[in-house]
Amino acid sequence: MGSTRIIGLDQAKQVYVPAGDFTMGSNDTDAKKSLAGGRAYPEIPVNTVYLDGYWIDKYEVTNGQYALCVDAGVCNHPHRVDSMTRRVYYGNPVYANYPMIWINWSMALAYCEWAGRKLPSEAEWEKAARGTDARRFPWGNDPLDGTRANFCDINCLLAVANPGFNDGYADTAPVGSYPRGASPYGALDMAGNVWEWTSTLVRPYPYDASDGREVLGENPNVDGERVWRGGSWANGYWWMHSALRYRSKDWYWYFNLGFRCASST
Repeated sequence: MGSTRIIGLDQAKQVYVPAGDFTMGSNDTDAKKSLAGGRAYPEIPVNTVYLDGYWIDKYEVTNGQYALCVDAGVCNHPHRVDSMTRRVYYGNPVYANYPMIWINWSMALAYCEWAGRKLPSEAEWEKAARGTDARRFPWGNDPLDGTRANFCDINCLLAVANPGFNDGYADTAPVGSYPRGASPYGALDMAGNVWEWTSTLVRPYPYDASDGREVLGENPNVDGERVWRGGSWANGYWWMHSALRYRSKDWYWYFNLGFRCASST
């Protein structure tokens, strides 16, 4: 595990990801290889990407942290206050340490900027999740189980529920509940719990940060879909591998979509 620090108006814990190359993408049997068949986006071709060193939040942004930004008059309230199984989720102290949901890309961006950070790029997110050894999951290549991630298991109320696993939750779990699922740098919940917005406009690989995919802000001339990463409690086994890419328009929000922040320095 690397260095950690506490930073920002929300006193977030971050882990450090050192500079260097990493393998981005996948061509294994579960990799998405074409645009056909849903919102997942191709993970090929596998490419080597260099990143300068950076920091990324150890945990997903929580309800309690997001409320600080709302109380400061900077962030908008979430579109809804419930979750899949809880009538009052946001604003309920019982769930203060659970991941924030029901926010769109612009709301996630506003929060990270208020906190003195940024949204991670798709490349920053993937390196933080899988390190430099092209591992399949944050913890390595060992199979997924209920001690490593929160996904749609026997407790899940959705049709895709897998009765062969038990992660202890039918919905979101408190951030950091699965220490056995830590990434090489110590980031948690990078498989499951909630999907996470990134800064990146979805584009084919090879990844190139200078080709327009990392355009930020509210420019109305920038049209496209932003990348999600990480899978969620509402998804099955296939969605948990670290190279998987999903996407939507930046106005979208849902009950299993959240975010974490990052910092360049």
